[in-house]
Amino acid sequence: MSVPAKILIIRLSSLGDILHTLPAFQSLRSTFPNAHIGWLVERRMSFLLSAVPGIDSVHILDTITLRQQPGDPAIWRETFNLVREVRAVRYDLSLDFQGLLKTAFLSLICGAQLRLGFPRGLTRENPAHWFYHRAVSPPPGQLHVTELNRRLAEAAGAQSPAGEIKLNVPAADSDAIRSRLQAENLGRYVVINPGGGWLTKKWAPTNYGELARRIQAELDLPVVVTTGPGEEGIFKEIVRCCPDPPPRHFAVPFLQLIPLFRQARLLIGGDTGPFHLACALGTPVVGIFGPTAPARNGPWSDVDESVTRMLPCSFCNRRKCPTQNECMEIAVADVFSAVVRRLKHVS
Repeated sequence: MSVPAKILIIRLSSLGDILHTLPAFQSLRSTFPNAHIGWLVERRMSFLLSAVPGIDSVHILDTITLRQQPGDPAIWRETFNLVREVRAVRYDLSLDFQGLLKTAFLSLICGAQLRLGFPRGLTRENPAHWFYHRAVSPPPGQLHVTELNRRLAEAAGAQSPAGEIKLNVPAADSDAIRSRLQAENLGRYVVINPGGGWLTKKWAPTNYGELARRIQAELDLPVVVTTGPGEEGIFKEIVRCCPDPPPRHFAVPFLQLIPLFRQARLLIGGDTGPFHLACALGTPVVGIFGPTAPARNGPWSDVDESVTRMLPCSFCNRRKCPTQNECMEIAVADVFSAVVRRLKHVS
């Protein structure tokens, strides 16, 4: 393969999946330092790419409005203009890291000379592989999604290791967290992120509350709880189980989690964007996993911990559970033990 001058990454969403793609991006960036690298992303997720150095063009697609208002001519004009914008760059190579029919079709209409993607069985929608000129060889066993993404980058010629993930934070966000930590007198702390995009990925708030109580009482470490929009009720449940002292509540924008996590001794949470952000930053983590496999979606480092409850239906990847979500009925004692083990290796 000739050295590509212009590379298009297609990974529309979600936040965790975009973070999983960053090692592949950095490998491409290191291998092809003079290449123009663009990224096609969903509008709601585009703010995250503003923190990633080395991206030359960010192409923003509003798929939400397309689905919700398919009869609106304005959104179709916007989409047409986006495709025209991408085609004008004349990309040599596109890499579809998402593996959906829509992303595979986008790789086609965006006009790259060579289209790469995952093979049948690794795409999320099998017909997607029909749109690619070449698919990566399927691995012999299950790989972590970051490694799968690196395999796709290698198929494009990337050879350099990803190295440390680089994320830049606006000074205002760093200052806001620094001031908040000083005001709360927090230096050494553990972060709990109890939310999750799927109901089936969520551990009970009462469990997080009991875990926070034990961490503060037995390990003498203050706990910070981070929540996103609409998750205030989760924090109230946690405080009900951990009232004295209650954990601190940081309901902050996603980019402010970067400086918060960089200083944390540990993050505890499920398979969600903030968990993968902590992994990307190298923050020690303990993951709580149910419908998704930690071997694929879990911690990025072998030193980190994940806790599961194995059942015959484990790792079903379902957003709804017909059996009362039993796989997430994980004992607080099991998670606390994992916390203790992981903290032993934290300097």
